[in-house]
Amino acid sequence: MMPTEQTGRPAPTVLIVAATAEDKPVVANLIQLYLYDMTAELPFPVGRDGKFEYDYLDRFWQYPYLVLVDDELAGFALVIDSCPVTSAAPCFFMAEFFVLKAYRGQGVGRAAFADILRRHHGRWHIGVIDRNEGANAFWARALADRDAATFNRQFDGENWLVYEFSSNA
Repeated sequence: MMPTEQTGRPAPTVLIVAATAEDKPVVANLIQLYLYDMTAELPFPVGRDGKFEYDYLDRFWQYPYLVLVDDELAGFALVIDSCPVTSAAPCFFMAEFFVLKAYRGQGVGRAAFADILRRHHGRWHIGVIDRNEGANAFWARALADRDAATFNRQFDGENWLVYEFSSNA
C-alpha cells in the first residue's frame, strides 16, 4: 500500500457499497452524526426526542451508498438524479456526503467520491452552502483535478457554491 500524504501510514482500503432498504436505519443513524458535525456552522433543529430533524431521507434515497474502510462503516453518500439547487435534470447531485471524523484526512472521501463517479456517468452538480467551511475545503480538493465550472446560487435562504462537471469514468 502507498502511504497517504498527511499521515505517512498505508492508505486504507475504501469500498463503496450500494445501500439496501435494510441499510436505511443505518444511514438514518449516520445522518445524526453528519448533522451534529455541521452544527458548528449551520443550525439544525433538534426534536423533543433529542434527534436532529431530517425530512429528506426518503426523497434522497435514489442511489444510496455506504462507505466502508477496511470493512468498517465509515460514512455514506446519497446521490439523486436531479439538482434541487439549480433544478437541472437530468443531472446527478450529491445530496449528502459524509465521512466519519476518524477517517478524514486519509483520502477516504476522495476515494469514495471517485468510485461513485465511476458508477454515474453524465452531468453532475455538487452544491455547497457557503458557510459550511469544512465541506467547501473538501470539495475544492476533491474536484481540483476535474474541469469543473463554478457558480453561485441562492437557494433555500442560503448562498451556495455549485460545481458543474461531467463524469465519464
